[in-house]
Amino acid sequence: MEDYLVKKKGANFFGFERVDAQGKLHYIPYALKSNGDLYLTEKGVTFIQWGFTKGINISFDSISRIDIRTWHNMKMKWPGKVLRLYLKEGDETKIFGVKVGGKLSVVGGWQDEAYV
Repeated sequence: MEDYLVKKKGANFFGFERVDAQGKLHYIPYALKSNGDLYLTEKGVTFIQWGFTKGINISFDSISRIDIRTWHNMKMKWPGKVLRLYLKEGDETKIFGVKVGGKLSVVGGWQDEAYV
């Protein structure tokens, strides 16, 4: 991937959660999780798993909400934070969860320019 604005190496993908048409949240705790690189481009966000060339492409048009939490798919990621992108697909919503990176400092807490 050559045309990117920001690249984060070593991002941790934690799978998708799903919100059905009735608004019920469905966790998928045994979903495939992987490490790779997260890219921000002019068109959206791309996650490419290490060892593979095909990635997960998320266009800005499909994102309905963004939040940052300490958990995803029933798993606590503390002290890290998980970037969660809500994608509308028909009458359902998928939630893409990825830990962007960072390092823990005893004095300064969790620090990463991705969360500034």
